[in-house]
Amino acid sequence: MGMQQGAPLRTIIPQTGLNMVTQLCFMLDALLGEEVEPIDTDELECVFILSLYGSLGAAIVADDRKEFDNLIKKTAGFMTVEDSDTKMAGYRYLPIREPTLYEYFLDRKQKVWIPWKLLVQPYVHDPEKKFSDILVPTEDSTKITWLLTLMNEVKRPVVLVGETGTSKTATMMEFLRHLNPEQYVQVNVNFSSRTSSLDVQRNLESSVEKRTKDVYGPPIGKKLICFIDDLNMPQVDNYGTQQPIALLKLLFEKGGLYDRGKDLNWKQLRDICFFAAMGKAGGGRNEVDPRFMSMFSVYNMTFPSDNTVRHIYQSILVGHTNQFPAEVQAIIPDIVKATLDLYKIIIVELPPTPSKFHYIFNLRDLSRIVAGLCLTAPHVFMGPQHMVRGWRNEFTRVICDRLINKEDQQLMDKHIEESVEMYFENHIEYVMRSPLLFGDFRNAMSEGEARDYEDLLDYDAVYHLFQEVVEEYNERFTKINLVLFNDALEHLTRLHRVMRMHRGHAMVVGVGGCGKNSLTRLAAFTAGCLVFSIALSRGYNEASFKEDMRKLFVQLGVQKKPTVFLFTAAQVAEEGFLEMINNILMIGMIPALFNDEDKDNIIGQVRNSAKAEGYGITKEGCWNYFTNKCVDNLHVVLSMSPTGDILRTRCRSFPGLVNNTCIDWMFPWPPQALYAVASRFLKDVPKIPEQFLPQIVEHVVEVHTSVGDYTKDFLIKLRRKNYLTPKHYLDFITIYLNLLEEKNNFILAQCNRLEGGMTKIAEASVQLDELNAKLAIQKVVVAQKTEACEKLLAEITVATDEATSKKEIATTKSKEIEIQSKEIAVEKGEADAELQEALPALEAAKEALSHLEKSDITEIRSFA
Repeated sequence: MGMQQGAPLRTIIPQTGLNMVTQLCFMLDALLGEEVEPIDTDELECVFILSLYGSLGAAIVADDRKEFDNLIKKTAGFMTVEDSDTKMAGYRYLPIREPTLYEYFLDRKQKVWIPWKLLVQPYVHDPEKKFSDILVPTEDSTKITWLLTLMNEVKRPVVLVGETGTSKTATMMEFLRHLNPEQYVQVNVNFSSRTSSLDVQRNLESSVEKRTKDVYGPPIGKKLICFIDDLNMPQVDNYGTQQPIALLKLLFEKGGLYDRGKDLNWKQLRDICFFAAMGKAGGGRNEVDPRFMSMFSVYNMTFPSDNTVRHIYQSILVGHTNQFPAEVQAIIPDIVKATLDLYKIIIVELPPTPSKFHYIFNLRDLSRIVAGLCLTAPHVFMGPQHMVRGWRNEFTRVICDRLINKEDQQLMDKHIEESVEMYFENHIEYVMRSPLLFGDFRNAMSEGEARDYEDLLDYDAVYHLFQEVVEEYNERFTKINLVLFNDALEHLTRLHRVMRMHRGHAMVVGVGGCGKNSLTRLAAFTAGCLVFSIALSRGYNEASFKEDMRKLFVQLGVQKKPTVFLFTAAQVAEEGFLEMINNILMIGMIPALFNDEDKDNIIGQVRNSAKAEGYGITKEGCWNYFTNKCVDNLHVVLSMSPTGDILRTRCRSFPGLVNNTCIDWMFPWPPQALYAVASRFLKDVPKIPEQFLPQIVEHVVEVHTSVGDYTKDFLIKLRRKNYLTPKHYLDFITIYLNLLEEKNNFILAQCNRLEGGMTKIAEASVQLDELNAKLAIQKVVVAQKTEACEKLLAEITVATDEATSKKEIATTKSKEIEIQSKEIAVEKGEADAELQEALPALEAAKEALSHLEKSDITEIRSFA
């Protein structure tokens, strides 16, 4: 503040004096260039003042800019003058018609200060232009584009800083869109909390080619423009650094990177200029290294004024309704006013909280409302009441569908009704009629017929239309067992609306079993889109996910098939998947997804189509055609669960999940849905008597509802949350049907068993009569046999007596024989003893006899 005492002026991010002076020097360099002719001192001072506002004053917050402006005007010493469109202030004067000099541009050709609003190009509506490509020129966008052009000329990196919804990205993309493609090559990088330095390096390396041994850059004669969105999203590691930021800082300071291969070779990167955008720190965003930020020129993107916002959306709607009846055109200003009034109410009364983390409302939401109104056609919306009702539908779809409880919805319904009563009192009865069911699916199954976005008025009409769609779907694909109750029809129309919008993405939030996936598939079929989903398996990782994404993008860009990518919470095997999903939502493509060989193959397949649509046959032109086709044909639907804190954490880490999707928050099934589902599953069961069906259905609904009441009581008393989901309800019905079948089979088995027993008894009676007859015959035979047996028994008795007497005699004889045997044994023993005594003499005699000779015998004989 010079010599004055006062609080320092606040900047959008911390800035040092050296940073701001450096930015001032770049501004002067860009404005003055290499002029050799002498410059008038007054002109030079005016250029210096303009440079001050584009450097020292560029990062100052909106509330302090008036004070900065007063200081500059006081210090400059120029006289102030009231300027007009016919008489503008010259070099020696400072204009004061506008609040500050921020609103003025120094025209050095005319040597006057011109208000920026007079330099804004008039908006010309192009009905053929896609809504996402529309940018209404405003004072802010014109000024920022001029500053970006200046900084690009002096090769100074620029970062736009501002709150969410200040059109940072849109303004930057519009600037990049108007760069000469013959001179510039572009690459968009979106940061999230999981972005790593390796991701950044791969993105850059995929956009440059080798020039010499260690020098890389875009094709010769071109310059690479790298736009980084959400620059401050990467998480801070244990050492207090953000790895992607540290890598970029190395690149800025040294002009190169180390190759991540084995040799760690140094790679020089040439002809690259960086532009960036980021939000204020907080809410998942981190403070960025001040040394890194000193390498950028920082510009604060302030919220546009109400007049600017009104001008933007009114210009679009006025251009769109050019062919509508005059009565419809007349209410466009009131529609825009009502939208802005409600937007201000939402910001105040529905702030984000931990449980309402997605209550982040900004200009993106207003743009989605206007984009929905641009779906209207003059031959359908013929009166003002139709257009106002269409506006109410779009506002409800964008704003109210994300609300998480009935109280918030009732609050918004009340404000909408008050707004309609204020601006469109004559049409309030028609406009506030419920339900709101808009869509272009009346002719969905009739190929070749026009599809008009219209009000379908009631549930019955929508039910019959979707019933035809379900029958057609079941004939072509795996049958889906879907009950089209009123709540399901509403969610179907919401999803279908998103899929019919250009670059429409949705996040469906609901507990398990509420039909998110089935509704998405049916809505995609109705919208004429294929459904792509990954299939998890053992070992499925980030590389597998990338391979599936390559297949998806080939289907989108080469085969040109509109496709809905359905991604559920159960498929988040790694958080890195969400990093890639975030990139798809933010920039439409996963950076470095395809290698050079894949790119060449794709370019070869799309070259003819790219040439036919005016993209040329160059490599860059064909690749731009491919990426644009991918973006145009892709709709992402995220199926998430609200249970726990996981969803809140993921939405903080990956802002694209909230910022770039229409959120459809599914409430618990209402009683009508419970009755419809129970009736559908139970009415065709033959085992349930028709007269008891209503009572059974009512009982099933009552049980489920009572469990919900007990769940609330459980939470209050024990502070533990139990989730009651539609899947539990379906399981309850399934268990009942299984139990009914089981008990029926048991009773049937018992009946069959009893019947079998009775049959056996009857058969036994017949057999018993037969056996009795046989028994009578057998009795006679038995009597005869008995008599014969008795006679035989008498004979046997006599024979037995004789045998007994003989046995006694034999016994006596055996005893006598036994006694004799003992006596014989004794005598035998005595004889053996005597024999043993005689044996030696016998042996001696034998021995002597053996020694006799013939002469001895002769001698003995001689004795005779």
